[in-house]
Amino acid sequence: MKLKLTKQWHQKKELANLFFFAQRLDELFFDYTLDTYKPPALNSIFLCREAIKLISDIEDDLIDEANLTHVLEELAWSMAQDPVVKVMLTAPAESFILHGDSVKLSDTKVRLEVLERTLNPVYYLDICELLLKESIEEGSKKKIDRVARCYASTLINMGVSKQHLYEQTQKFFFFGDEIEELIEIENFFYSVSVTSHHYEIYFIVSDLIKQVEESIPVFGLQVLDELPDDVVEVAKNNGLHPSDNEVWVEVKGIETYDRHAARIKAEKSLDMVRDLFLLFSHKNRIVWRDESIITQCCDETPMLIRKPKNSMEKCFDLRAKDASARMNAMIKNMGLEGNSFIKFHGVVDLHAIGTTNDLPENQLLNVWIALETLVPSQVHGGGKIVKVSNGIMPILLRNYIPRLVERLAADLLRWDRKKTSRILRNINSPEDKGLYQKVLELIAFPENNSVLTSLYAELGDFHLLRNRTFELADMFKKPENLVKRISLHEKKVAWQLRRIYRTRNLIVHSGSSISYIETLIENAHDYLDQTMSSILDYTCGMLDASTLEQAFDMAKIDYEVYLKELKSSDKFSADNIWLGLS
Repeated sequence: MKLKLTKQWHQKKELANLFFFAQRLDELFFDYTLDTYKPPALNSIFLCREAIKLISDIEDDLIDEANLTHVLEELAWSMAQDPVVKVMLTAPAESFILHGDSVKLSDTKVRLEVLERTLNPVYYLDICELLLKESIEEGSKKKIDRVARCYASTLINMGVSKQHLYEQTQKFFFFGDEIEELIEIENFFYSVSVTSHHYEIYFIVSDLIKQVEESIPVFGLQVLDELPDDVVEVAKNNGLHPSDNEVWVEVKGIETYDRHAARIKAEKSLDMVRDLFLLFSHKNRIVWRDESIITQCCDETPMLIRKPKNSMEKCFDLRAKDASARMNAMIKNMGLEGNSFIKFHGVVDLHAIGTTNDLPENQLLNVWIALETLVPSQVHGGGKIVKVSNGIMPILLRNYIPRLVERLAADLLRWDRKKTSRILRNINSPEDKGLYQKVLELIAFPENNSVLTSLYAELGDFHLLRNRTFELADMFKKPENLVKRISLHEKKVAWQLRRIYRTRNLIVHSGSSISYIETLIENAHDYLDQTMSSILDYTCGMLDASTLEQAFDMAKIDYEVYLKELKSSDKFSADNIWLGLS
């Protein structure tokens, strides 16, 4: 989260709610946002479609019917939270979800198909835009946030690339023309609308592709002797010139919603040609550069487009200095022995392969295998998914609240380090406490309310950070609130883990994939990183666990103690403030 005061309208009181919306979109579409504040992988529309597809797979004996219960539970929860669905439905939400021992699977499917027809995504977006304008006018930041999440999730799931959404957000709200009134938001809605365009994409490819030149038109590819004049100009301006062993390749006939989505789609055709060639020639690989030039049907100017970030790269990273210190400490103090050490080393290899592999399906498979490898077989549960969920859940839940506090502290420093330090000096005995504890005491202890009020005033036009601070302060009023928040997070993580596992099975057993796989990779990678970090804490520290079984059991005990303490506390004090820290 970063304050961007780049336009005069950002400081106008009458446009403060619009600026809050802009700041929230900036956060929603930023690659490194904490998963709690990202758009949900699926919203009500696409959960409904997921449930229908799942029933079809059950009917084809591809998946067990027990999986349906979890998807329907999530759908029911999502619809109850969705302000857009409440406008669109003409009957109670629960009447669209038929489930139980006496209900035929076919009846459940038909009712869900009726729901899918009702929740038309284009109409859904129209309602989102109406509700956003109403919420901005009324000044309800909570509603703006809720509808913005629905809007972002729908656009992404309909096929608009996240990179395009981020770029249009920057262009309109932060680096475009001055905004005078709310009605101008229609121009932004139009810029990210689900409108199909025709694209041609030009890649510089190794001349090995000429060996299969007569076959590649099947994939919409063509080797070019020369580029169109307008493309030549862009290539020249950006220093893009094929070497003696490279050629220009055009990918034709791409229909999609934006340039970045088009590039991804075009590269899949190149991927297919490369992989088929490798099938017959293992030592020779067709490769291409990261830069490409793209033309759009309704835009006369071609553009240079670079390869998007790898999904495995969209995560929290230590600085090189801190990473090296952590690595040296691990090598010096690692307590794992025997088979546990071999397993951990194997997981490190799988993590590395996932990070360097460009294919999303391979990334997801490697991360899931790593999670399965880490979790000991002794963890109670039924199948693989239950064991993995039961094994890593205590770690993820214990980390959840501290991660929110740590992100708030980081956002405050990024906003203004000097002001934050000055404000934090006003809490009780600040010299004896670290940054995270000082921020936590600021939002959790009633005696610091006057200091908190001064922070709200200092934040000025940073409406999103003030709102986030207020939300967390409200959550920390009672430990009971944290218990409820953790319980909800547990449900969401369990649903997402099952979705990741179902996608893994889909890739392995049918060779197919899903449109939102990148979101699943980001989540799965985060779960793996948190789990590995906790294992290092338990095996390299005072506890010195020598097996993975010991490490996971320690994590389970820690979480049980943590949750018990939270449930038995009626307020936060110096004695239990550790509950908000890692």
